[in-house]
Amino acid sequence: MKTLKNLTILYVEDEESIIEKYAYFLEDCCQALHIARDGEEAFEVYKKEKPHLIIMDLLIPKLNGINLSKEIRLIDPDISIIGLTAHSDREILLEVVELNFSSYLIKPVSRADLMKALLKVSKKIDGGHNVHLPCNSLWDGKSKTLFCDDKSVLLTKRESKLFELLVEKGGVPCSDDEIFFYVWGDEFDKTITNSSIRTLVKNLRKKIPKELIKNQYGVGYKINF
Repeated sequence: MKTLKNLTILYVEDEESIIEKYAYFLEDCCQALHIARDGEEAFEVYKKEKPHLIIMDLLIPKLNGINLSKEIRLIDPDISIIGLTAHSDREILLEVVELNFSSYLIKPVSRADLMKALLKVSKKIDGGHNVHLPCNSLWDGKSKTLFCDDKSVLLTKRESKLFELLVEKGGVPCSDDEIFFYVWGDEFDKTITNSSIRTLVKNLRKKIPKELIKNQYGVGYKINF
């Protein structure tokens, strides 16, 4: 459940009664839930929000689930998709296999069956993007989000870049030069000093557990794995 709680889900369904039935259940399971009521709206929400997982009824208006999935797969061939449909049609099943759906469930879907599918997908996502850290913290490499005690931490652009670098180094200290290049690489024409790094680290430490980032004197900063 902890892994599932870190996910953002896009739920695509056009029947209001079904949305009402599952929306609260899904909201309680995940970090954030976005709802779309047709394929075109879903595609726009997907591009804007970049969810970890999509749950969709395949028979939705304007752009059906299969065609929507094809459009999404052109952008992201790996995003997890759970398909829902009232009919077990052979042609649809073949399309689902070709589009590499994570799960395919026949409606009506029980909450127990949906939860099994969600847990299966969350484990797969966790294995590819998330890095578990000390102090009950987790770094989501896909959304570039830090979680402490299961709550997301609001980081600035530069704080996020610095933390991403520290995670990628895997406990090996980062020198000032490495941090300059990675965090301020897009502003190399500006005068950035060592005190800029100290200030950035100081502000970041105010938002996270103190023990998470260590300063190895004369070498650099590192995650205390």
